[in-house]
Amino acid sequence: MPEYVPARGFKEMENLIKLYENQRSPIYIYFYGEKDKEGRSWCPDCVAAEETIMSAFRNHAPADCLILVVDVGSREFWIGKDNMFRKPPYSVEGIPTLIRWKGVERLDGDQLLKSSLLELFFEETDPKKSNFVAQ
Repeated sequence: MPEYVPARGFKEMENLIKLYENQRSPIYIYFYGEKDKEGRSWCPDCVAAEETIMSAFRNHAPADCLILVVDVGSREFWIGKDNMFRKPPYSVEGIPTLIRWKGVERLDGDQLLKSSLLELFFEETDPKKSNFVAQ
């Protein structure tokens, strides 16, 4: 079963990536809008996609992977010009977003509503299932 590691904010996320990047592979990073006390995000797209994403994590993510579940903060922070999530190497333009760390694979927005895309995403990024042969 994948290991889920929550991160609140940019600095905590970066510290966790440094901690795990040489120990675990693959690492996926799931970005979503901050949740209120009732557990509901301010981001309507995040709310709409959450069930599909969590189901894909349970059913399709590699068993030995690490999933960083990153709270990007409040709406005010998210739209601010100092938002570090929007800069390389993350370049997150919208939420929700799911990326494979040290890979080019990425799904965002409405793509995360489609279970078939999520299944394909994990199939293509799982080293044990991929057809890629290193030379």
